[in-house]
Amino acid sequence: MHNKSTVNESLNKPLKGSRVAWVDAVKLFACLLVVFGHLYMSMASSGLLNEDNPWYQLPIQTVYTFHVPLFFVCSGFLYQFNKGGSTLEGHLRSLKSKALSLGVPYVVFSTLTLLLKNVFSSEVNNQATPFVCTLLFEPIAPYWYLYTLFLLFCIIPRLGNIKNTLKLFIAAFAIKLIYVFCPMCWSFPDLVQKIAACGVWFVFGMLLSDGDIRGRVLNRTVAVIAMIAALIISFNNYGAENSNRGLQFLLATLFVYSIITMAIGAKGLQKYAPYLSKMGRFFMPVYVLHTICAAGIRSILLKLGIDSLCINMVVGFVVSIAVPIAIYQISLSHWWMLFVFEPVKALKQMKGKYE
Repeated sequence: MHNKSTVNESLNKPLKGSRVAWVDAVKLFACLLVVFGHLYMSMASSGLLNEDNPWYQLPIQTVYTFHVPLFFVCSGFLYQFNKGGSTLEGHLRSLKSKALSLGVPYVVFSTLTLLLKNVFSSEVNNQATPFVCTLLFEPIAPYWYLYTLFLLFCIIPRLGNIKNTLKLFIAAFAIKLIYVFCPMCWSFPDLVQKIAACGVWFVFGMLLSDGDIRGRVLNRTVAVIAMIAALIISFNNYGAENSNRGLQFLLATLFVYSIITMAIGAKGLQKYAPYLSKMGRFFMPVYVLHTICAAGIRSILLKLGIDSLCINMVVGFVVSIAVPIAIYQISLSHWWMLFVFEPVKALKQMKGKYE
């Protein structure tokens, strides 16, 4: 029989290497859920699936409680784990890099999406919103994640002391509770709501960069119980539309805790790190292009008279992943194409080419 320290041995041991296997694994998993979620929702918007159907409501509402929080946990972990920029000067230098790496794909693909929505307004499920307002204040899906992540980078510094990180987490958790449970008689700007909703996941990721915290907080047995509880609660509450924020936060907490714990504690995952790292390179192109590709192939299939839900889902899912990967692979040979996905890498490539 294993004692607690033995069970959690892999949860608190030091992490090595420039890539962390569990982070790549969780991001890939969450990215696939994002692709599935947007594709499945588009089936309902196109009339191929009844929105009142429990088999629509259950998976969509369940997945949407935790897939984006997983991204923020991974981003917060890497932010603190890499340690650089803990001084004010370093923080500002880091922000310049983040502004480039997140800002370019955010602006380019938000603009492209709004342009396509205007050009093909009769064929899209959701009409285009005002350009300036959308770009600066109310970002659209899925690009709002990049926008919110940059805001969090701006206001949250890397902390060298784990006690300060813990205090920050308590503050972020309190803000989240106020956001979830306290009704307001006024509406906060969208950017404030996004920070209040997502900050706790980002700071939780920062906490997990500390081995002692991982060993004390993460437990596989608890994770299994949390996953079972989350599935039962979700099944009992999400057969019909349910917008209860408290329920969403509870399920997000259970799912995120269980998935992160299982990923970090997965034995042998590190040996797949090279493969996960290679697949991880495709995260940005798939994330920013999947909705555009899915909308395009859905329009083509419907024009061809193919209105089978199964065919549209399978073909849409494959195209949403394969086409962005193919475009990214081509971009690796052309720095100006690569710039829209990985601007920092593209500028280095351009500099090397012309030196």
